[in-house]
Amino acid sequence: MVKKMLVQTDYPRYDEAADNRYQVYKMRDPFPEIPPALLNSADIKAYVKQTGMIHPFDEKELQSASYKVKIGGKVIYWEYDEQQKNKIQKVELELANELDGFDLAPNSIAFVELEPCFRIPEYMALRFNLKIKHIYKGLLLGTGPLVDPGFVGKLFIPLHNLTHNTYHFKYGDTLI
Repeated sequence: MVKKMLVQTDYPRYDEAADNRYQVYKMRDPFPEIPPALLNSADIKAYVKQTGMIHPFDEKELQSASYKVKIGGKVIYWEYDEQQKNKIQKVELELANELDGFDLAPNSIAFVELEPCFRIPEYMALRFNLKIKHIYKGLLLGTGPLVDPGFVGKLFIPLHNLTHNTYHFKYGDTLI
C-alpha cells in the first residue's frame, strides 16, 4: 500500500502549524526527487510550505537561490557610559515593530536576533552570509555560515562594525 502525501499549497499561518509540518517531515524528505544541491527559489518555496522550516516566511524576500532574512527580536551591545567615565554598560533591547531600532557604533559588536524561527530538517543544512551591501560598508558577520541539520530556533548572530562610522538598523531590515 502506497501512502499519498498531502502537498501543502500555502505557508503555515501560525507557529504551531509550522511546527506540526516540521514534526511530520523532520526525518522524511517530502521531495526525494530534488537532488542534493543548492536549492532554487521554487524548491525553497516548496520546502517551506511542506516542512514549515522558516516561519514566518515572506515570499517577497525570496531571490533566485536565496532568502533575505530580517532583523527582529533581541539586540545586545555595549556602550560607553558618559556619566561614569571609562565604564562600559550592557544594553539589551527588543526590536518588535517598525519604530524600533539601534545604532551600531564604530569599532563595536552587537548580537542581533533574526525574526523567523528556523526548523531545519535532518536531511538539510542552511548556509548564510551577510548581505553584500553591509560587507561593502565594513561590517562583518561573526558566525556561521552554516546552520546544522536538525536546528530548531531563532538565529542570534554577532555583527561587527569594523569602521569609524555609526550604522543604524531597525526592525525588519534584511541582514543575511
